[in-house]
Amino acid sequence: MMATTALWAVPAVAQRIAVEEIVVTGLKRAESLLDAPVAVTVFTAEALERAGVTRPEDFLSLVPNVNFVTSNQQGEFFVNMRGQAGVRFAEGAVAIVVDGVQLSTQSEFNGDFFDLQQIEVLKGPQNALYGRNATAGAIIVTTKPPGDEWDGSVIASYGNWNATKIQGGIGGPINDSLGVRLSASSTDSDGPFTNEYTGEKVHRWTNKTGRLKLNWQGENTTADFVLGGSHGDGGGIAFNAQISGTTVGGVFIAGPDTNRVHEIPFVNDTPGINIQDKVNSSLRIVHEMDTVTLESVSSFSSIKDSYQAKGLPYADYSSPDTDFGVFEFVFGDLTQKWRDQNRAFTQELRVSSNDDAARLRWQAGVYFQKARKARTNINGLYTGGGISPSLVPSPIGSTNPSVNHDKTKFGVTNYSPFGNIQYDITEDLQLDLAARYETEERDVETLTLPGANTVTGEATYNQCVLRTGRAPADCNDETTFHQFQPKITLSYSLPNETGSVYATWGQGFKSGGFNTIGTLEVLIAGALAAGANPNTIFTRDSYEKETTDAYELGFKARMMDGRLAVNGAVFRTDVTDAQQFEFFPVGSIQAVSRVDSQKVEGFEFDANMAVSENLTLFAGYGYVDAKITKLNAQPSLEGNRVPYIEKDNLLIGGQFNAPVSGDIELVGRIEYKHRGSIWYDSSNLPGSRRDPIDLIDARIGFTTDEWSLTLWGRNLGNEKYASESVPLLSIINVPFKAPTRSYGLEARYNF
Repeated sequence: MMATTALWAVPAVAQRIAVEEIVVTGLKRAESLLDAPVAVTVFTAEALERAGVTRPEDFLSLVPNVNFVTSNQQGEFFVNMRGQAGVRFAEGAVAIVVDGVQLSTQSEFNGDFFDLQQIEVLKGPQNALYGRNATAGAIIVTTKPPGDEWDGSVIASYGNWNATKIQGGIGGPINDSLGVRLSASSTDSDGPFTNEYTGEKVHRWTNKTGRLKLNWQGENTTADFVLGGSHGDGGGIAFNAQISGTTVGGVFIAGPDTNRVHEIPFVNDTPGINIQDKVNSSLRIVHEMDTVTLESVSSFSSIKDSYQAKGLPYADYSSPDTDFGVFEFVFGDLTQKWRDQNRAFTQELRVSSNDDAARLRWQAGVYFQKARKARTNINGLYTGGGISPSLVPSPIGSTNPSVNHDKTKFGVTNYSPFGNIQYDITEDLQLDLAARYETEERDVETLTLPGANTVTGEATYNQCVLRTGRAPADCNDETTFHQFQPKITLSYSLPNETGSVYATWGQGFKSGGFNTIGTLEVLIAGALAAGANPNTIFTRDSYEKETTDAYELGFKARMMDGRLAVNGAVFRTDVTDAQQFEFFPVGSIQAVSRVDSQKVEGFEFDANMAVSENLTLFAGYGYVDAKITKLNAQPSLEGNRVPYIEKDNLLIGGQFNAPVSGDIELVGRIEYKHRGSIWYDSSNLPGSRRDPIDLIDARIGFTTDEWSLTLWGRNLGNEKYASESVPLLSIINVPFKAPTRSYGLEARYNF
């Protein structure tokens, strides 16, 4: 569906079919969907159930001008919106807020979705309201709270790939003041792909998640406490390398082609492993006074993500079916191990005016975040058998002697006061003003252990010491970024509640930061050794903040006595110092660089129509033209398309219900989704473009108020495509296979 599709409801008066009144909270105040001066797509609990949403990609694929990148199974996840991309190791462009808490990284967002109340997808600059990393928009997720009466539900599903799912929640009042809700999810899947040499299910994944919500209500004060956690394990780093003139598993590769990744078999000689542990907690306290409301939101989160596998090019060198030629020497027969550990504490304080009917409404507050990230990686010689789990460098003679090793700690401290007002100039004309001033302190420290590299003979693994000449105690840097972020919105309500129009201008900010110290020197040495020009390297040990200027004109209309809803917007965003991901096999460097400027222009619309009490139709389309307009380090790239951004996307679908017997209904839903072409690098290298794809999802089954039984299918046409690709050179490409056709049976019971 497109988010508002399942919002259609049939009132008691059979002759009238209209849109259910939806309340959105994404602009920090409750207001109707029709009046909210922002491009927003809303999924209610009913809509989420009808669409079969159990993961982020399930609903993101239904929103115009939104796409996402997911790889490494359930770890890395980046949301791209309106031509602005979130990239690996950099900040996101979309703020993710769950139960009032803004997540510190988008990887927290990548997990099982269950027992949800509502999801709102806001597009356009939201930095003035949400602060850091909301230059393109925000996603607001609300899980189900404890109710006034005990209730709950459980869902069980089984599908191909030996995939199982059990999810549910139960909650209610403990006494007159305290309520509780417990939710849990357990999922398991072999995944669609098998290693032809070892039988390993390379995209396998098992995950268990739990959540506790407590709600306390006093006379003027309420408090909400949330505690959640998850543990997942499965395959890791299951990419396929495409290197010109090589043979992998008996398949000859003439040249890189992202569209042909599914032709290459998995022929690794050691399994990939990924283990994730996530913990989050939050406390929200709201105190209402006569004229104002005070609110405090505190949170703590921790993520530990460890994975290991064979190194690039991810294959068995000893097999007669595989021949990498000279690249066997260039890359070496290596293993790789990574561990990312993130911890973040946030605190937000807000005071808001109480009277929503007043001509002037206002809010003011301050936000604080303290976060630490430790990243460790090791590349070792492959000695056969397996991979040592240790993150300490291994000497010659041990399992996987370490070629390189790095451990770096990154720190973030953010302070940001903010405020906003809404003023009714007339009964139908409203002015919204919002602003935030952010100060973000960034620091980096190399923690690589001392000791000689017994494989290469270098004096130390520490690239900071080795390449820059610093003493170990001096391998640290810090800097501070500042940014004022205003937003102005003028909106006008059309007569007779038939719609509204709005115009918005806003500025956004993504903090700059650091790469591993010594990155530039390693890349220069690699370029010189390869006979390349080191002046073409524009990746540094640090990168600048990214800023945006965004303009938008939008409308919302309700026609045909409320049976037809149409929304649309046109927009332009100018991006300065856009952050982008770079991967260099030499030294196993993954880093962030920048593009001096980008221009993004586009439009989008969606339409929903209640044809009858039993049939609704929906459609949506988004188009974006995102171009590199300035890159001083490599002017030849100017005019290229911005990587990781789909050119357009189209959604067409419908859902129906028909009485069968008694209170049993037959329900069905079908979605056709067209996803436009996408490039995966700024150079727009040949072979790095993914062609447009077409996907069909469907659900059909029987339902009552108490139970449902549904057959479901995703990618029914079995489209074979890449969900990500990492081009390295014009002759090397590393794509990641997207899932093929999946299907299964789902049962739900409400109590």
